[in-house]
Amino acid sequence: MRKISVFTSTRADYGLLRNLIREIDNSTQLSLHLMVSGTHLVADQGMTVKEIEEDGYALDNCIDIELSDDSPVGICDSMGLAVRRYGKALRTIQPDILVILGDRFESFCCAAAATVCRIPVAHIHGGESTVGAMDEAFRHSITKMSHLHFPCCETYRMRIIQLGEAPDRVFDVGALGVENIKKITLMTKSELEKSIDFKLDQPFFLITFHPVTLENETAGEQFGQLLAALEQFRNYKCIFTQANADTAGQTINKLMYAYVKENSDRCMAIPSLGYLRYLSAMSLCAAVVGNSSSGILETPVFKVPAINIGDRQKGRIRTKNIIDCRPTKKFITSAIRKGLSTDFVTGLQIMKNPYEKNDTSMLITDILESIELEPIIKKEFYDTL
Repeated sequence: MRKISVFTSTRADYGLLRNLIREIDNSTQLSLHLMVSGTHLVADQGMTVKEIEEDGYALDNCIDIELSDDSPVGICDSMGLAVRRYGKALRTIQPDILVILGDRFESFCCAAAATVCRIPVAHIHGGESTVGAMDEAFRHSITKMSHLHFPCCETYRMRIIQLGEAPDRVFDVGALGVENIKKITLMTKSELEKSIDFKLDQPFFLITFHPVTLENETAGEQFGQLLAALEQFRNYKCIFTQANADTAGQTINKLMYAYVKENSDRCMAIPSLGYLRYLSAMSLCAAVVGNSSSGILETPVFKVPAINIGDRQKGRIRTKNIIDCRPTKKFITSAIRKGLSTDFVTGLQIMKNPYEKNDTSMLITDILESIELEPIIKKEFYDTL
């Protein structure tokens, strides 16, 4: 059997990978091995490795890279540790193909270790652009270290080819997150209320805000502006999820928990909702607010207004439900009001989703089963000129 190692380092990427992991695990031609790392193993981030364990998967390769310090130097220390420990794990597992999703520094480190170990990499969600975050550089670097590519739409497929990747190795398969929503049974409002122990007796916002990592020390100021804007909507409740482990993520989280403590009658915060609760909240909320990629990729399925703040997601393809705004109280307030308007919400009902395709996980699995491996490690730059 062909041995497939799937790398996951955050609550977000595991949520997207769940159906694909299940397809690989059920395949008669593939053998699944998980590499679990990053914030999955951090208590302050919800210790989300428990979600993987609850799904019934063996946790033989949990790799701690010590993410306690989110300063630039602290993250560099974790990256150095990650490359060393990921390389050691890959030499032990010896997979035929390593599957990596996204653009985080942990994923970059795993791709780098695989390159040195001469293990082919299959990259999901390449070709995208987020010019406000250092993830932009990590994503395109992972593309150049990868041998198979699974972008979520044709525009991103063409960008990967533009980066010099051979067209016959680049497959437009759609977005895993969109497929997951179609296949999951979402919670009702009462089920969600009970699960999070928070009454949703008023309309509510689902809020996730991450640092804009290519800007210097803006996280606290920008998140403070968001909190000031939310004061204009006190008849709405708020569900906050924590920022990720990027530089200044802890700054955002401290401000978030302080605000929730002062407004506990209408606000709650949680390190991680988990994929089911997060998508259920998204389907029920009045608007998604923040700067998470889920606001761009997954809200179109539910036709929910998404208020995208600042430049973190700048460069991604937009759908009609996304309202971009500057990271100030004035513009955030105006954007939320627009998103809540009847005319805006009504206009979303005929919206098309460029990320939607059928059977994304099955398509990827079929390619992992059938692609010829012998020549895959030998790459040449594909010149479009």
